[in-house]
Amino acid sequence: MALVFNSCDTNTEEFQAVSPSDSFETKSGSIIVNPLSSSFEIVVTASEAYTADRSLPIEVTNASTGSALQYSFSGNVEIRAGELTGSTMVGFELANIPSGVTQDLVLRLVSTSEEITISYTKICISNDVMVKLIFDNYPEETEWRITDSANSVVQSGGPYPGETSFEASYTLPDGNYTFTITDIYGDGICCSYGDGSYLVELPNCSTILGQGGEFGASESITFSLP
Repeated sequence: MALVFNSCDTNTEEFQAVSPSDSFETKSGSIIVNPLSSSFEIVVTASEAYTADRSLPIEVTNASTGSALQYSFSGNVEIRAGELTGSTMVGFELANIPSGVTQDLVLRLVSTSEEITISYTKICISNDVMVKLIFDNYPEETEWRITDSANSVVQSGGPYPGETSFEASYTLPDGNYTFTITDIYGDGICCSYGDGSYLVELPNCSTILGQGGEFGASESITFSLP
C-alpha cells in the first residue's frame, strides 16, 4: 500500500522589523528672548523604545529667517535605550538679535524630514540713551533737552559754536521722557544751510527712538524706559 502525503505551503516571506518612527513633540513654538529667558527645549518622541541609544541629527532649513549668529544648538537629539523621548536645548544670543523683530528658526529632523518652527523675538531691557547730532552750518543755533514726566530737565546740551557733531550716552531711570531739539533761527538743521540731523537711540538694543533734521523752531519725540 502506498502512502501519499500532501505537502502544505509554508510562508517563506522574511519578517521585516519596523524601525521606530520619530517626531517632534510639537510642530511650533515661540520664545521672548531676554536676559532671563534665552533658551528653548526641543523634544523628540519615538513610537517605541529601542534597545540601544540613538542620536538623531537635526538640521537648520533654508526657511529660517534669522542669522546663524543668533542661535546655537548641538545638532542632534539623544534618545537613550529603553526611553521614548529625548531633548536638546536651543540657545539664543541676546546681543545678536535685533529688538522688536520676530524671526523664525526652522529645524528639520533628518530621519523623517519633519520640521519644527521656533518664532523668537527680543525684548530689550536698556536704560542707556544715546544722542547723536550732526550740525548744519550754524551749530551755535542748536540746543536740545530731555525732560521727564514732570517736565523736569534731566539732560540738555548746546549751543555748539564751531562744532560739526555731538554724541553722548546717558543712563536714565525707568519712566516716560520727551526729547526736544530746537533751532534758534527757526529753520531746523537741514537742509537749506547744510545737511544736519539728529538721532536718539538705545544702542544696546539697536533701537531708534527718533530721528530727523527738517523742522522749524523745534521738534519733539517721546519714549519710555525700559
